[in-house]
Amino acid sequence: MPVGRDVVIQPVVAVSKNSINLREKKILSLLKLLATMENKKFKLSKWCHFFIIKNDAVAVFHSLSMFVAFFDVNKGNKLKALKTVKHFKKTHISFLDEEDLSLLLDENLIVSSSFDELQQIYDLRENLLKNLRLDLMHLLLTDSCNMKCLYCFEDSPSKPKNFSETMMSEKTASQSIDFFSSLTKRYGSIDGDKVIHLYGGEPLLNFSALKSAVLRTEELKGSGVLSKKTNLVLITNGLLLTEEKADFLAENKVSIGLSIDGPKHLNDIYRISKDGNEVFSRIIKAYKIINERNINVGLSVTLTPDVVNNFSEVLDFLINDLKIKDGLTFNILHYNPKVPTSDDYFEKSADCIIRAFKVFRELNIYEERMMRKVKSFVNQEPMFADCGVVGNQIVIAPNGQVGVCQDFVKPKTYFGKFINDFGYNPVKDGLFDEWRKRSPLFMEECFDCEAVAICGGGCPASVELKTGDRWNIDKRICPHSKKTLNWLVLESFQNVDF
Repeated sequence: MPVGRDVVIQPVVAVSKNSINLREKKILSLLKLLATMENKKFKLSKWCHFFIIKNDAVAVFHSLSMFVAFFDVNKGNKLKALKTVKHFKKTHISFLDEEDLSLLLDENLIVSSSFDELQQIYDLRENLLKNLRLDLMHLLLTDSCNMKCLYCFEDSPSKPKNFSETMMSEKTASQSIDFFSSLTKRYGSIDGDKVIHLYGGEPLLNFSALKSAVLRTEELKGSGVLSKKTNLVLITNGLLLTEEKADFLAENKVSIGLSIDGPKHLNDIYRISKDGNEVFSRIIKAYKIINERNINVGLSVTLTPDVVNNFSEVLDFLINDLKIKDGLTFNILHYNPKVPTSDDYFEKSADCIIRAFKVFRELNIYEERMMRKVKSFVNQEPMFADCGVVGNQIVIAPNGQVGVCQDFVKPKTYFGKFINDFGYNPVKDGLFDEWRKRSPLFMEECFDCEAVAICGGGCPASVELKTGDRWNIDKRICPHSKKTLNWLVLESFQNVDF
């Protein structure tokens, strides 16, 4: 008989007696169906995929529900052979006992020949669309930066000829918090966390506006206008962080996302300061200031080709030199003509992220990119999109203009009206309308992929800059999604009694 997934990546959840009774009733109903199905025609689901577990077993996986079961090699290969069969009768699957068949029918891995499989993805994506919540704001305090990192995605879109760098005013910063508060109260989750990213450019170039935003956030939280679960996160390169600024951030419980790409000889290849001075020692100084004040800090590590090729050294540096404790995110390179990549770069990057996760989980270190997919798989909750442009976020430019994507702040592509325009509601005004369905669950080219519900679709901005159309597949992310899913299935098998 098959063995279903035992969720050992997180604690196993107890099942109530009522749940067991409901399951028994469903099985009885399926057994009645089995008794009447002798002459009916069936097929393997469109969403049914197979993973060969070495010579030990075959995993049968439903790519929408993310249910997985394991069969011995003999049964598994016979099931897999049915993928090429248009439809079959019960006599063709006599190698399955009734419990096997009941499970496969129950999980819609085998369906009747007339079953409308596309309706499954239609229903799933519409349900997920209904549950999108606006809980994130990128507050771009400036579009200026004190660095000129070679891989920076903000410099990839073409800037207009009359472009000039802008600093957000203190008034606009404060009003932006009010604007977000109003929107998230109406369109955000009731009890979920809200996040405000203090962003740039380099936001520490405009500390006065940063202070204004932080103080207004705390004021609205104190009065109950803004959820007390609203978290402020400063995204910075760290070069301008002083003890005085860090004291203010610590006092107001502002978390920090700090960029660093490994030891000095790797970090300083791509992370270059405009003032011509070396960067690494200043990042380390900032990291020390942050840790001395027990500020929650997550590291942002870009997987440059040099980082990928020296990944053992980078892992050792992160764990033993920096002694990371609050987590990090690995960034797969966005499209940027200044940083050419080899044909196997994205495959290698995916391998690095999985490799790091194996080490980090033993040390209780949280890596965001991998954990998105782990949580989706473990909880069997499909990921609608990997990016907030579908309606989960708003972006406020330094001049107060409202947009959907921070990557396009300089040319102001996909930015609408201003926060001070009377009665402006970006949701009702249709700011997100062209983006809401930018998900693999709406992209037919993705339907046959085993990772369709765990992928999220990558970055629409990156793929638009490379191909001219945000609806094309972000092929940077395909290896990461597929390799991660394959590893999760294998990991599940290793933790069940087969």
